[in-house]
Amino acid sequence: MKLIVTFITACLAAVTLSKSNEELTTSNDCSAQLIVEKDRSFKTADEEGAQFVLVLTNTSKDVKAFTLSSKKSSKPCRNNAQYNRGNSSKNIELDVSFQNNNLNRNNTKKTSNNDVLLKSGESYKFIVNVKVPKGTQFNVWSCIDVEVKSKDCESTLDTKTLSVFVADPSEG
Repeated sequence: MKLIVTFITACLAAVTLSKSNEELTTSNDCSAQLIVEKDRSFKTADEEGAQFVLVLTNTSKDVKAFTLSSKKSSKPCRNNAQYNRGNSSKNIELDVSFQNNNLNRNNTKKTSNNDVLLKSGESYKFIVNVKVPKGTQFNVWSCIDVEVKSKDCESTLDTKTLSVFVADPSEG
């Protein structure tokens, strides 16, 4: 009889411990995927700039609030050798903004301009607009990191680098 009670107690403890570990893993489940549509992460910016279409997918098991941000890449933008264009590896500053433009067919909830709430498996398509400020040097590259973070997670979940070549409009 003592053996049966000990066995049942051990089984209940194992199930409880397993369930609490599962809840801990689920509550910290932070994953997302960011892709550039059609793998077009290299573009030329003219007087009107350049646009990139990106898709954010919540790959976690729970509803998550994500924040989109952009910054000039900390790495030198050395695309001139690969594409035989440009005269500098200096990463120049460009103006970047995000735009929804009703690309989403689902009921994605935007909580602010750069924040979006996604259910598990749900995707959010958005546009990254890149404008060239007046007075910017021509025939140079700029690399922009687009990052996805979540308030539930400590680190950046995904980053995509967009490369923009600033063409000389007179060489049209």
